[in-house]
Amino acid sequence: MANSSEPDDAAPYQVLARRFRPRSFPELVGQDEVLASLRHALASGRIPHALVFAGSRGVGKTTSARILARALNCERGPTPDPCGTCATCRSLLDGTNPDVIEIDAASHNGVDDIRELREHVGFATMGSRYRVYILDEAHMLSTAAWNAFLKTLEEPPPNVVFVLATTEVHKIPATIRSRCQVLFFRRVGTVDIERRLAALCEREGVALPAAVLAAIAQDSHGGMRDAETTLERVLPLARSLGAGFDLDAYWRLAHRVGLARCLEVAEALAQGDARTAVRFARELASAGLDERAALGDVVGLLRAALLLAVDGAESDLVDHQGEVRTRLQALAKQADPTRLDAMLQAAIRGRARLRDHDDRQLVLELTFLHMARAGELPTLGQLVAELRAGEPGSGTATPQAAPAMAPASPAVPRPQAAAAAVPPAAPAADLRARLLARLVQLDKRRIAEAIERCVVRDPDAGGVVRVEPQTDQRLFLDRLGYEGVKQDLKRLLSELCGKEVRVLVVAPQPTAAPALAPHPAARNVATPPPPGSVQSPAVRKVVEKFEGEILDVTRAADAAEEPNDP
Repeated sequence: MANSSEPDDAAPYQVLARRFRPRSFPELVGQDEVLASLRHALASGRIPHALVFAGSRGVGKTTSARILARALNCERGPTPDPCGTCATCRSLLDGTNPDVIEIDAASHNGVDDIRELREHVGFATMGSRYRVYILDEAHMLSTAAWNAFLKTLEEPPPNVVFVLATTEVHKIPATIRSRCQVLFFRRVGTVDIERRLAALCEREGVALPAAVLAAIAQDSHGGMRDAETTLERVLPLARSLGAGFDLDAYWRLAHRVGLARCLEVAEALAQGDARTAVRFARELASAGLDERAALGDVVGLLRAALLLAVDGAESDLVDHQGEVRTRLQALAKQADPTRLDAMLQAAIRGRARLRDHDDRQLVLELTFLHMARAGELPTLGQLVAELRAGEPGSGTATPQAAPAMAPASPAVPRPQAAAAAVPPAAPAADLRARLLARLVQLDKRRIAEAIERCVVRDPDAGGVVRVEPQTDQRLFLDRLGYEGVKQDLKRLLSELCGKEVRVLVVAPQPTAAPALAPHPAARNVATPPPPGSVQSPAVRKVVEKFEGEILDVTRAADAAEEPNDP
């Protein structure tokens, strides 16, 4: 049955979403998998007594339930294709059939409402083949109501079908879901929405530019009802302006700044240009536009650029086409994905704050500043890599081979930041390497960590193997001092040397370290670091990068000294 494009003057006006509501399964858009399942069940006669229609708002859940009710009760049915002309179909279309009961579970969510339903569910139908109960927003039922509903839902009377429509299926108890066939409605694709909107415009006798239809489809975020509601607002102005209604006119009507301007801001932020962004925030405030919506448009464009950077320039994950897509591809090529990720994280935090603060312009300006600076500070991984490398600013954690180290002399101060693994002297390189390999093989990794920081000498004439730590960290020095560790080293070294040896752990001699000059940021601190305290270059680098202040330094006598390699 065709819908009339012009409403009857005698009848009250109905909006597009109701006037052109789908009346058969083929008219539904974007739910092919769900419809295939329902049509197969109807054609085979294997009809579940309880179904859950789950999905976001405006994707056709309640509409599908009504079509299912007609398919079950059509005089030609049950059939996947109800005729729409028989007496039963007509009564269902005009909402007068007493055997199809729609219940708003949001307002009838108590146990008394379910008890009333249970009392009526066993009554005979009023002429229809099936009695169909459609519970909209079913997740709003209370726990007591679900418990009262459980037995009826599991074993309903013959010829009774329950359809539970919900936008939050996770809130429906598992005991209920296990007794129902759950069908998931997906968000409608933008292409499908554009086609549906174009068909509605044709039936209304209004021609809209393809760019406007695409913008409406993208703004609806997969909700067909949202798109139809927006189209309802556009049509009167489009009729009055005719060919003069373009994309700019749509943005003005929607009280939005437009994707072109938002793309300029996104490009500026990606280049670290905060000035353009904060001026954009001022424009929004002056025009009275929604800051959160504008930031959402910028976020959407940056997200599209990130997807293009990750999935390729021709990715089908991005719906934008034409000039916008070309500029997004250039942005994805120029910007580092890590920076785009950091910008998006800052924007997401800013959108959350915009909801809670009154001074939205200030929040938006700060958000843009954070986005422009995103990626400038080193990440935690980069800092760890620098610390492991032992040289601030190196940016790599790959260990490098170093020349052999001689025992520290008391007259020469030894650096506090040693390499992660200190190679032994040339004559003992093979013995140390074989000892480390043997320790790893025996899963004695804690001893191996200590030996990595030592020079291991070949046995001397007296059969003594000198183990010389090249670190001042008490953790490793104490570990080498344990009697059990010494016994393990004696046994393994004797095995590797082919003869009985003794192990001598030579403790490092204390050395005086030069006092560290205070960082410029700490000159105004009331209590400076204690004289003679030691700070490694890695700590200095972290302080400089974060513009921090050294408030205090713990003496080595009171606590363990700073690790040389974390």
